[in-house]
Amino acid sequence: MAINISTISTALFAAVILSGCASPTGGLFKSRKANTPTVQTPTDADARPKLRPDSPEQSVKPLTAETATNVTDAEIAKATKPTERPEQDKGLTIASLGLLDQDGFWLSTPLVTSETPGRAVVEKTGASVNLTLLPNGAAAGSGSQLSIAAMQVLGVPITSLVELRVFIR
Repeated sequence: MAINISTISTALFAAVILSGCASPTGGLFKSRKANTPTVQTPTDADARPKLRPDSPEQSVKPLTAETATNVTDAEIAKATKPTERPEQDKGLTIASLGLLDQDGFWLSTPLVTSETPGRAVVEKTGASVNLTLLPNGAAAGSGSQLSIAAMQVLGVPITSLVELRVFIR
């Protein structure tokens, strides 16, 4: 029994064409006009992030350059007040301006492994400030970030890198 190759190829071609026509998505003869994309512009309702309906209203306002520099005289006096507690020298670090996501007096540094009170002294001028030392988890020698309030008390321009000697209490 001889099978004709042209008959088999014609049957296969017809099966492929018919299976495409039977597809639930329209098959080979589906109209292209149905696939044209529509452009949507976001509205205020699409803004992110959104508060969850069951979450309490947030009373904390975001920290901005204006609110970060609003330091009271009492806070400055506390930050510059000499203390009688013994201190441990943790070493030198180069500090730049930290992110404006936290207010107050702080230094994020690899010189400490846990949050602790401390003091930073500008090597060049001797100006010092009491602050909270925050670990940043970076490798030793990678530098530190200083709060904008601490930079102002130390008399350091916020665009500069400053060499600080760090002490813990």
